Amino acid sequence: MTDTRGRIHPRFVSIGANRIPAASDWDINSGFIAYGAGNVIALWRIDETEKSSSGVFATLKGHTDKVSAVRFLDGTPDSSSILLSGGVDKVLRVWKLVKPFTASDIPRYELLVQSPPHDGSIVDIAVERVGSKHSNGSSEDTEKKENGTIIASASADGSIKIWRLDASKEEEKVLTHLQTLTTKPKYFPLSIALAKLSSANKKDGVEAGERTEADVWVLAISGSSNSIQIFVGSTFEDKSDFALSATLTGHENWIRSLSFVREASTDDLLLATGSQDRYIRLWRVHRGTALPAQSAGSKMMIMGQALSNKAHRFSAGSGKQDYSITFEALLVGHEDWVYSASFRKDTTDGKIKLLTASADNSLSIWEADETSGIWVCTARMGEASGMKGSSTATGSTGGFWTGLWSPYGNNVVSFGKNGGWRRWNTSGEGEWVQKGAVAGHIRDVMGVSWEKEGKYLLSTSLDQSTRLYARWKSSKHRPFYEFSRPQIHGYDINSIVSISPTKFVSGADEKLMRVFGEPRGIAKMLEDLCGIQQADIDSLPDVASQPVLGLSNKAVNTAPEENGEGEENDQDAEGHAYPPFEDSLSRHTLWPEEEKLYGHGYEISTIGCSNAGDVIATACKASSISHAVIRMFETKTWRQLKPALEAHSLTVNRIAFSRDDTYMLSVGRDRQWTVFERVTEGLEEFGAPYKPMQVMAKAQTRVIFDGKWVPLEAGRAFVTAARDKTVKVWELQGKDWGCTETVKFEEPITAIDILDRVIDLDEGRFVVLAVGLESGAWSVYKAKVKEGGGIEGWGQWVEVDGYIAPAKAITQIAWKPSGEDKTFEVAISSEDSSVRIYEIQT
Repeated sequence: MTDTRGRIHPRFVSIGANRIPAASDWDINSGFIAYGAGNVIALWRIDETEKSSSGVFATLKGHTDKVSAVRFLDGTPDSSSILLSGGVDKVLRVWKLVKPFTASDIPRYELLVQSPPHDGSIVDIAVERVGSKHSNGSSEDTEKKENGTIIASASADGSIKIWRLDASKEEEKVLTHLQTLTTKPKYFPLSIALAKLSSANKKDGVEAGERTEADVWVLAISGSSNSIQIFVGSTFEDKSDFALSATLTGHENWIRSLSFVREASTDDLLLATGSQDRYIRLWRVHRGTALPAQSAGSKMMIMGQALSNKAHRFSAGSGKQDYSITFEALLVGHEDWVYSASFRKDTTDGKIKLLTASADNSLSIWEADETSGIWVCTARMGEASGMKGSSTATGSTGGFWTGLWSPYGNNVVSFGKNGGWRRWNTSGEGEWVQKGAVAGHIRDVMGVSWEKEGKYLLSTSLDQSTRLYARWKSSKHRPFYEFSRPQIHGYDINSIVSISPTKFVSGADEKLMRVFGEPRGIAKMLEDLCGIQQADIDSLPDVASQPVLGLSNKAVNTAPEENGEGEENDQDAEGHAYPPFEDSLSRHTLWPEEEKLYGHGYEISTIGCSNAGDVIATACKASSISHAVIRMFETKTWRQLKPALEAHSLTVNRIAFSRDDTYMLSVGRDRQWTVFERVTEGLEEFGAPYKPMQVMAKAQTRVIFDGKWVPLEAGRAFVTAARDKTVKVWELQGKDWGCTETVKFEEPITAIDILDRVIDLDEGRFVVLAVGLESGAWSVYKAKVKEGGGIEGWGQWVEVDGYIAPAKAITQIAWKPSGEDKTFEVAISSEDSSVRIYEIQT
């Protein structure tokens, strides 16, 4: 029976955004930001009052491939939060918030319904509610809700499907397919936008905004073409009749973003189109046969060039109302592709603003001048593109891939190619100040490692970066933040281990290990913002830099001003120090490389470090005995301790040292484990300090992924976990190690870790084991320590809710050392690109 007294809480989730402009949105109802992160949807909450913690609080699992489109449904009748998502798996999913945020628990979304699959990946979603309060601030006949919501989903196969969503109906009727459109000539759609056309006005005898026989919609579609196609149609109970009504030309390259807004003074629709030609064009959709006043002429002069202002006319609705679309303005200012354009209308004064994001590393806010009506750039965030290099080594962010407005318009956010977000806040007086945001890996996280005393956490990933997380002491809730990006590399990094408070070793696909030392600037920042003290801080190098096309971080001891890399912490306008923002993390927080360790012939698979920190053991991917060796290095001079240890015939997956370093355990793909025994007290002699003690061939029936030692208070024992869905306990019986217990699971076990101390509970003293599975699920087990030594009676202690667990296989689990008696923290890395920290309370 599960002991339910262990309570688990997610304290930190780090996960980067997919580099897809359509895969993020900000909810006007809940205030949450949702963004695609691999196969999951990350939910991020910003709390500027600091009454509760901010950051990513959950990831929604359901998509079987990368999430490529995310949209919230604004203005739902009951103000509930409904989320739409689409992915490379071709399926449209609808999620609903069923449990709001509380002080003791996190919000919970559940899958409401999913669509039949498209024939290609879903690339964008557009939504519009009948009788809703629009995200742009306008409102229309809010009492009319019976027709639900119209949804358009665009697919990579060149088709756009029209749906009706009514969350109040039974499951099979929640989502109704109305029509499928095909782009002609066929092109790859990149963006779609949907809006309700202006209805009949009062002089026609119908109230403005009132629905007559059927709702009339305008759908804009753009993509791998230099034109925008306008479809117009009505929606009925079970069908729609959208048809191509106009084709807007003028752009000179692919068009990546579309956005509609309704102008309060004229009831006209404005359409913004952002293109790879670096320009944003504005178009006006006007009702009536007469053209808008500013479009009466046939030509417009901008920047000395004559731009065509042809009126595109069409009729819509059962009454065949006349409409026109005319070119309104050309916005010039970006120096590279425009990825995103998003309108916002103020709910108080109806003022319209446009937010654009570009590959030139900038966000721009545009407004129409009150006197002349000319659109001008009123604010610009980010960097001038010429200030940055073109490679990761020199800190290029790769542009901003999206731009999102907060519900109240006082915040904007965007993310770059590293998957990290940046946020700016304004007090309403025109000045935008950068604030803290979230970041994370964008590919599989292969390993995590706590500093020896648990002061900070390191992670590494196939995205070729290593990251450092610590608690920010100045915040009320002491949340974890990313404080440093010590290694930005040119190879996928597979393993990492901390060997001292100021050093770590990582291993990558390049077949060698690299040793990194903490620079003085990072040490001072961690002391100022996290309260982490370093005894030898004055002996550390100032900063590190990485040359263009280089892989080695070089120590730099010149003055920061001369080097262009200051040590000052990021600050807001009031001078409050913050953890580093994304631009600083990617450029100014490298650690200098101290040593390279050679010897292996293939990609590094694992690195282990003795508890004393005096020796490390390493292994590489192998298919033969000669390459499946374990190489050892002492950590003072970094010389290799020969001979290499031969015991396995295939890749060694994990190396672990007993708590007193007397024994070393290795487990591998050959289904065997090996226990090595220490043969010298020190490393004065030139030779490997361990020799094989016992080899257990076929210890388990499938590949063994992990093995860890129990605390010494519980006796001499270790635990192994394998693909055969079992965890086995091995105890020292005389001179040999034997299996004393087997725990079975329903799926393969990919990672385990054992708490470094025995805990006291009402029932006795226990060893605690965390078990991670191939699906991303994980749980905590405990076993009672027997009076005369040894352990028995393994049983589940804490069952982890799947809602807060990773979505893919867990690659490593690490209990935080030196924790409190009643509270324990555990870090988990996963193939879903996340790093998570959980807190367990007894």
